[in-house]
Amino acid sequence: MPIAPPVGVVIANHDNAAYVDKAIESAARQTVQDIQVAVVDDASTDGSDEAIRACLARLDDRRFRYVKLDRNVGQGGAMRRGMAELDTPLVCFLDSDDIWYETFVARHLAAHLNADFPVALTYCDSHIIDAESRLLAGTAWWFDSVDLHDKTPRPVDAALLPSLNPATGELGYGPRPAPALTLHPHWTAGSATNSTASMMLRRSFIDLVMVPPDEDLRLYVDLYLSTFAGLLTGTIAIHESLYAYRMHGANKHSNAVVPGGAYNSSSREWTPIRDSMLHLIRTVLHERGDAIRLAFGEDRYATAAAALAEVLDPPAPPETVPEPPKSLLARLRGS
Repeated sequence: MPIAPPVGVVIANHDNAAYVDKAIESAARQTVQDIQVAVVDDASTDGSDEAIRACLARLDDRRFRYVKLDRNVGQGGAMRRGMAELDTPLVCFLDSDDIWYETFVARHLAAHLNADFPVALTYCDSHIIDAESRLLAGTAWWFDSVDLHDKTPRPVDAALLPSLNPATGELGYGPRPAPALTLHPHWTAGSATNSTASMMLRRSFIDLVMVPPDEDLRLYVDLYLSTFAGLLTGTIAIHESLYAYRMHGANKHSNAVVPGGAYNSSSREWTPIRDSMLHLIRTVLHERGDAIRLAFGEDRYATAAAALAEVLDPPAPPETVPEPPKSLLARLRGS
């Protein structure tokens, strides 16, 4: 019988000294043992180096290696430096202020090895926690988001409610025997996945598309990779919260709070961020056209290019001819 391939993990950190040890420990607790983990400190100035070294010394786990960068290169550059330490066909990226649950790698690995259709990217739902790891929400509303204009009432499945220990306040979400998976074969402008920490990707796919300079990928690598994966291979959503996304008030993007509903996690306007990344993706699609066509075929390449054009080059509205003054109309009618 075949065996599962090893999985690589990159934990890129910048100035998250208060949380990075918890992220590292959550990677060490994975039920899947065959992992390689690269922890990369992106020239932090807050004591992260000491926190990382102390945590790794405490774990004394030979699966972990540490890279400290002398110059800040941003999210994409730090992730690339970490991948240089790995030789695995599948890679995950754990944000240094988030926490994986013990079955994160196992669930994603099973989804990637499904007998239906191979994709470049799997992603999952998440809990939302604060700086002290207190639960703020049991799901990220944007995960695999549905049409928010649909007002049809629907029940909330009781299986989605947590158990609560009233004495300690401890919450628990029991794992489902078989979490639902959704294959999304194509990308649309309304597609939504989740943060970097929700994902597992095929290394060969990352190597194919993650070619822009570090300066162009200082942030929003999750948007870049998930969009490219949706365009070229499709994606699979795992309907289970397999990690905790931390909103601690100093996030690089998610600097807002959780008021409920379809809230904005950031004070930044999203459309310009999305469109700038789509322009970058279209540039790479063109510059890497030969390699991408070789990997996925002409039809998939053309479909991806057309999907981007639909968003970035919408047709201009038809010109409206102003109605002439009534007096002129009257003259033209000979009255």
